[in-house]
Amino acid sequence: MTHEPQTVPAEHSSALQRTLRWQDAFALAMAVSGGIFVSFGATMAAIGALSALVLWALASAIGWLQNNLFAEMASMFKDKPGGVPTYAYEAWRGRFAPAGAIASFGYWFGWAAVLSIVSVTAGGVIQARWFPEQTWALNLGVAQLGLGQLLGIGIILAILVPNLFGAQPAAWVNKVVGAALLIPLLMFIAAPAISGQWDAANLTWGLGGPGADAWGGWQNAIAWLYLIGWTAYGTEMCAAFTPEYRSTKDARKALFTSGGYTFLMFALVPLGVGGLVDQEAASADVGGIFVNAFAAVLPVGPVADIMLLILLGALLMGVNSGMADASRALYGAALDGLVPRQLEKLNRHGIPARALWTAVVMNIVLIILVANPISILVAANLGYLLAILLAVAGFLVLRRDHPRMERPFRAGAYAVPLAAALTVYGAAVLVIGALSSEITGYGGPLELAIGAGILLLSLVLFVIRRKVQDNLPLVRDPRPAA
Repeated sequence: MTHEPQTVPAEHSSALQRTLRWQDAFALAMAVSGGIFVSFGATMAAIGALSALVLWALASAIGWLQNNLFAEMASMFKDKPGGVPTYAYEAWRGRFAPAGAIASFGYWFGWAAVLSIVSVTAGGVIQARWFPEQTWALNLGVAQLGLGQLLGIGIILAILVPNLFGAQPAAWVNKVVGAALLIPLLMFIAAPAISGQWDAANLTWGLGGPGADAWGGWQNAIAWLYLIGWTAYGTEMCAAFTPEYRSTKDARKALFTSGGYTFLMFALVPLGVGGLVDQEAASADVGGIFVNAFAAVLPVGPVADIMLLILLGALLMGVNSGMADASRALYGAALDGLVPRQLEKLNRHGIPARALWTAVVMNIVLIILVANPISILVAANLGYLLAILLAVAGFLVLRRDHPRMERPFRAGAYAVPLAAALTVYGAAVLVIGALSSEITGYGGPLELAIGAGILLLSLVLFVIRRKVQDNLPLVRDPRPAA
């Protein structure tokens, strides 16, 4: 195939400021490890601590392996923002350009929706712990707005401020909170050695036993891998900041280190927590599993308040990182001509402020109108995992279609078979997991319909941009590749 020029066309170029080092992106990606506070308890309660440990470790290992592929693609498109969905678009643009729109919007919604989920969770924790008597609600006609929801909106607006001034201020927020987050994580890791209450008998296996679901427990495992994947793959967000790194090596370092760190946390923290709290206790209080485990390690002082403050910190990290990553993804999609061109605008600090505000406004509306926003998160998983799949499969396409394109970092001989294996794995988890999510208790036909609707909306926005604003063909992108 003819080698295409690697210069970035003017309409595709990014004006983002190169202020980040890999350590800054690592700090933003530390929010991924905090995601274990939100979801591990539900996994452990459903299938046992040992089963949950294996699935969380496996999912994070898959995410770490995928980061090797994304690192090569980041070096190929070092001047393009957006990360994973951008790589999917570059791979498929000459074959089926709408795939880029689906990947970009699905990925964006997957990261953007976390703002409402996490902020409302944090608001509910604050209300339940420190304002339990404030049960009033504002009647807005179309919805009721309580204190927890108002606190959630306030959290989103507060986190918006540092993000409007750049990725580096946002990274500093996560560095401070992440340092505090390390305290309980390290205590849980050391629990088998320092706590007399740690008991290996609590590490139960709940897959494939008597009364197991179809396929001897495999269907249940895949359904949980589908739900876990959104958190476990999250360190790929480091690729979204590629045009903002000071060095061409920063993206690779951030992807490798954050992926390895998250794998260690997801393998070792469940081992400690699972031995401190049995499955019955986890089922009785899914949200309180880490507070109970913390009390078993440090049974003195105001344990509950300390753990709740750390939990709130982890949730705030998630809002901060989700906001930073989602804004770059939407901005990159606008530069690629996949969503309306109005989202290409940067503020005077070189930040995609309109993309930030789009996510903020959408999530405030979700907080007001959606009674149970967790269903939106489950639905958003469909688009997010599809974006990951298109990017991983796109690695094979890029290796075939552009073998001589410059790659400052080129993954080794293992990369092609690895990408092929991960494509098969990702497709199986996406299809089987989505269709089986109901057996976990966190999904069903409604959530799948919402997820499909999100992907259809991406096609509507794509048509508006291409046919109304740019007057370009819909199937193939005729513009030169970046």
